[in-house]
Amino acid sequence: MRLAIWIFATVAVALWSLVAWAGHALLDWTSDWASANADQVSSVPEVVEWLSWSMRGLGNTSEIVVLIVWAFGSILILAAAGLASRFLAGRKSQLADITKWRR
Repeated sequence: MRLAIWIFATVAVALWSLVAWAGHALLDWTSDWASANADQVSSVPEVVEWLSWSMRGLGNTSEIVVLIVWAFGSILILAAAGLASRFLAGRKSQLADITKWRR
């Protein structure tokens, strides 16, 4: 049972990693697209430059945010697997008293 729990946890972390990777790719693509099309918002060069810069900054910040959320989610998955493994494994039997052993 413990092995099944840890296999499930490994698969869950792998799927969570794929979700995080897809989220990062989506945020990166969106911020690149927004910064490339900043001239559609205004014709004032200062506004276009500021908007483009802020969208690229948002894209760079999203890498850190996705990494933190991924790490937090992975820790939660592994902690839940550890608790489930501990509770579902049952208790081990106690050894007999050492004075009652035969020689």
